[in-house]
Amino acid sequence: MIRHTVLATALALVAGATVGAHHSANAQFDTKQDIQLIGVVTKVENINPHSWWYVDVAGPDGKVTHWKLESLSPNGLIRQGVKVKSDIKIGGTYEFRIAPAWKDPGDGTKLGFMKALTINGKEYVVVEL
Repeated sequence: MIRHTVLATALALVAGATVGAHHSANAQFDTKQDIQLIGVVTKVENINPHSWWYVDVAGPDGKVTHWKLESLSPNGLIRQGVKVKSDIKIGGTYEFRIAPAWKDPGDGTKLGFMKALTINGKEYVVVEL
C-alpha cells in the first residue's frame, strides 16, 4: 500500500511539473495586439517545445532593436507550411506579425510571440491567439 502511495505521489508531482512548466501565451504576451515587424533574422533556435527567432529591426532613425520571438515547435512550424531549414536564411529580411510581451527581459531586447511570418510575399499564419 505504501509503495502504491509513493508511486502515485511521484506521478502526480511529475504530471504537475509538466503542466506547470507550459505557460499560456496570454500570461506572457498581449495577444490582443498585432505588431508588424520587418527585420533581419540573426539566429533561429529551432528546438522543442518552442522555437526562438532572433530578429534585428531597424527603426526610422536607424537604431536597431533586437527582438526575441517565441514560436511553435519545429514540427508545429512544418504543419503550418514553414520549412525553416530551406525557407529561412540567416541574414535574410522577413516580415512578422507578433504579439508583444507584457514585460521585456530588461536587457534591451524586446520579446514577442510570432503570430505570422511572411516569406517571399506569402504569409504563413503560425498561430491565431
